[in-house]
Amino acid sequence: MITGWLGLVLLIALLDWIAIWTENEKLTRFTKPATLIALLAWFSLSASLSGKLLWFWLALFFGLLGDIFLLLPNHFFFAGLVAFLLGHGAYIAGLWLDPALFRFQHFLIILVIVCVLGLVAPLILRNMREKEFSKRLRLPVIIYMLVISSMLFLAFSTLFRPDWRPLAAQLAAAGGVLFFSSDTMLAYREFVRPFPRARFWVRVTYHLAQIALATAALLNFTHEMLIAG
Repeated sequence: MITGWLGLVLLIALLDWIAIWTENEKLTRFTKPATLIALLAWFSLSASLSGKLLWFWLALFFGLLGDIFLLLPNHFFFAGLVAFLLGHGAYIAGLWLDPALFRFQHFLIILVIVCVLGLVAPLILRNMREKEFSKRLRLPVIIYMLVISSMLFLAFSTLFRPDWRPLAAQLAAAGGVLFFSSDTMLAYREFVRPFPRARFWVRVTYHLAQIALATAALLNFTHEMLIAG
């Protein structure tokens, strides 16, 4: 794993967070996509893009597309939503759990996620009815909630799977939680009401999620490739 590139990713992400905190729109229009470009470059240089690693690379690529769409005017919001939906689909493929490995702990994870969704989803969907723009997005948002919840479950499931190394599993679980938190805050800001420094917290959790998931995949699957080799 080429750690120097990871340092560059973190540096660009930090610049982006500073740009958002200081409301430097010109800088963040550069640093937002640049963070994912650097992350994709690091990921591509660190391992052969085959097997499950390819799914993680695709997830990062769709994340980059989503970032670009969300920098454009509001009518590109749906395109950004679709891009991130495809990205989560790629993460689901990369994190897929063999049914034979399903354990009681996985059932508990599902139960917790369902309870969280039961609190968050009604609040967001109820407020979406009150705005003409968001009414058209209710079905896509419902689908998105289900998909990201599935990704969160699979990311957390790695903690109890023998095919995942402990550190990689911890990073994957953290990445899933951070991504779910970021998207929940984004939906709350867009469809319910703004809150202080919302863009900052959405961006920080989003970047940390992508970095954690990418690092988890490299730690776990490059190790597997070395053993196979």
